[in-house]
Amino acid sequence: MARAKTWVIVLLVIFGLFLLFTFSFIWALKSSLEATPTVKRNSVLKINLQGHITEKYPENAISKEIESSEMQMFDIYQALRMAKVDDRIRGIYLRISSPGLGWAKAEEIHDLLEKFKQSGKFVIAFLESSNELSYFTALPADEIYLQPHSVAEFNGFATEVPFFKRTLNKLGINPQVENIGKYKSAGDILKRDSMSPAHREATRAILEDVYEAFVTAVVKRKNLQRQNFETLLDKGIYQSEEAFEAGLVDGLKYENEVQDIIKEKIYGAEIDKKVNFIPVQKYARINPKEVGLGRGEKIALVYAIGTIVSGKSEYSPMVGRVMGSQSVVNMLQKASKNRLVKAIIMRVDSPGGSAIASDEIWAEIEKIQKKKPVIVSMSDVAASGGYWISMGSDAIVAQPNTLTGSIGVVGSIFDLSGTYDKIELVWETVKIGSHADIFTDKRPMTPEEWRILKKMIKDTYDTFVQKVAEGRKMSRVEVDKIAQGRVWSGKRAFQLGLVDTLGGLDAAIEIAKQKAGIKKETEVELIAYPKKKSFFESLLSQFNVQVKKYLFHHQRHLALNSFLPDDIRQFIQNSFILRSLSTREILAMEPYIPIIK
Repeated sequence: MARAKTWVIVLLVIFGLFLLFTFSFIWALKSSLEATPTVKRNSVLKINLQGHITEKYPENAISKEIESSEMQMFDIYQALRMAKVDDRIRGIYLRISSPGLGWAKAEEIHDLLEKFKQSGKFVIAFLESSNELSYFTALPADEIYLQPHSVAEFNGFATEVPFFKRTLNKLGINPQVENIGKYKSAGDILKRDSMSPAHREATRAILEDVYEAFVTAVVKRKNLQRQNFETLLDKGIYQSEEAFEAGLVDGLKYENEVQDIIKEKIYGAEIDKKVNFIPVQKYARINPKEVGLGRGEKIALVYAIGTIVSGKSEYSPMVGRVMGSQSVVNMLQKASKNRLVKAIIMRVDSPGGSAIASDEIWAEIEKIQKKKPVIVSMSDVAASGGYWISMGSDAIVAQPNTLTGSIGVVGSIFDLSGTYDKIELVWETVKIGSHADIFTDKRPMTPEEWRILKKMIKDTYDTFVQKVAEGRKMSRVEVDKIAQGRVWSGKRAFQLGLVDTLGGLDAAIEIAKQKAGIKKETEVELIAYPKKKSFFESLLSQFNVQVKKYLFHHQRHLALNSFLPDDIRQFIQNSFILRSLSTREILAMEPYIPIIK
């Protein structure tokens, strides 16, 4: 028996060493392929907007490999800044095919392309098919081509909101939900079977703002009469030929034909020449100093992405990226202690989460502000807890269609007694203390327990409102009027005083320079946090469990992404957070962010 155990241990060690060698070899090979690229003269930067676009890869090298199929906004930002001044880059080939991004990211890319064009270089866009989001992103292009016999979905904007009360009831689940705020719809989708008037009002306002931004941009760029274009939008979906006849695109071309047009722009009649298309992910790896950028003062760029929980950031198969308060606080502390860093920009893309974890990040920002300015740059979503972690900064920058606000809280305790009855599972409880089992899912709450839950939620809401009032220099009454759990567009949040400036990362950098006493004309270098761990650091810390866990979970996540509609998938993802925290924490979270179609 002892000899058998010894052999098992020896085999496990050999197998472990084999895996270590294999991973090391793969990583070494991959690293050699990812060396700083050589950029040839007459190159064209290729931006292929397809699939999900994240803000930035996670720090963990292993989980980065899992998410490497996604494009990151950080690459797009860095690449466009460098390409603008890089003489080796002649222009941009923008290829768009069903990109997974929100309207704020689309506005960011749109603005970056407009700034790139100031260099006098060309931007050519190719759309496999088109909808409003894809078309808006491509609008700055000198020429927009649509694939023949495809579809142009210019039919206005809509969002669909699921209500799960009846579904849960059929399963014997009674979601005991309490939320503060007239517009806090987080609980409504669990406890109602239709939209409240307030929920409908807030959702329609978001659609109206997106509609206005889209129509205004198209009419201006294409020199169209607004009334004519609005009539076109109201008629529905168009074939590519109809979109061309309406003057919305410059031609109907297949991708190889578009690439020939780009070749002609560079080489003229020399058709035997080959265009060097360099992907944005590859080009972003060159050192900014190579093109004369990044030589000045340093500004930290701290990423705060995902649903907010206590502890460390991670990747979850059911909820995607999770923002751990401990991880964000650690990044902020590192940036604060770095003497070369003159200011900190926190890039937020989060629907919120744990109120306690959100407050932990808020408190760290309050402390850091005594030494260095902290600016928040909002991406697609910075709602509820996402706004909580932002509100104490020196300045908040949002895109016009960032979804933010949602100053409200929700608490839920799921009563599963009906489910247990259906499967004839009987529980017995032994307790010392009247409320020892207050968070149980084995029975409905008592009136006294409801009173306790409501008080907890009310206290958290009051704290939220008070901190917004202090951070935004408003009265509690003023904040309460615009809080109530309502989600606002960045444009309306700016009008209400919840946001300081409309714009993207560039605007945040300019404010950071001003706050840090850096001259406007001075170039700055961005230091991104989290910094990527080496492969060996990740391997040693997580080798035994995490590799299997990540790969297995990723397969499940891919299945979830492949077979479910976006809105249902999003609800399921956030429901896992609601369920996991429902028995212990009050949430500052908007679990159903409208997906605009």
